[in-house]
Amino acid sequence: MDVLAHALWTNLAFSEAPLPVRGAAIALSVLPDLIPFTPTAVRQFFSARKDRSGNPKPRHRPEEMHFSQWAYRAYDVTHSLLVFGAVFAAGWLWMGSVPWVLFGWLGHILVDIPTHTRAFFGTPIFWPISNYKFDGISWGERWFMRLNYGGIILMYAYYFATRYLVS
Repeated sequence: MDVLAHALWTNLAFSEAPLPVRGAAIALSVLPDLIPFTPTAVRQFFSARKDRSGNPKPRHRPEEMHFSQWAYRAYDVTHSLLVFGAVFAAGWLWMGSVPWVLFGWLGHILVDIPTHTRAFFGTPIFWPISNYKFDGISWGERWFMRLNYGGIILMYAYYFATRYLVS
């Protein structure tokens, strides 16, 4: 799923949490994508915008972009249920209570499992033990984007209607 959708769904899921908890959960829901993809996005943004003849270069589709090995490894780490489980357990032991904000990260992983194909950053749910990646649908498919953002709009409308319009 795209970064904005992760943030919007997490905001809804944590809508009753105190603002600092909600903010942290939202941050943790987008970091699994920002960590591996930001360096490539910044490089692409600042790269030369014109070819040798002076014509503008076409923008690359995400699957046509070239990512470093670091990006692939960072993606493996940030999208593994096993890594999440280890961090969650360590956080629970350290804090002495459930680290609720980490569910923003877990939600990211769980949503990405069915919304990524193996061909383009499939979600390595059992990394580093296994490189298995579920072959889902691409979140970039138009029909899915419409369905996803339609669902977001409906859920926000319901949230605001029940919170502010119903007495």
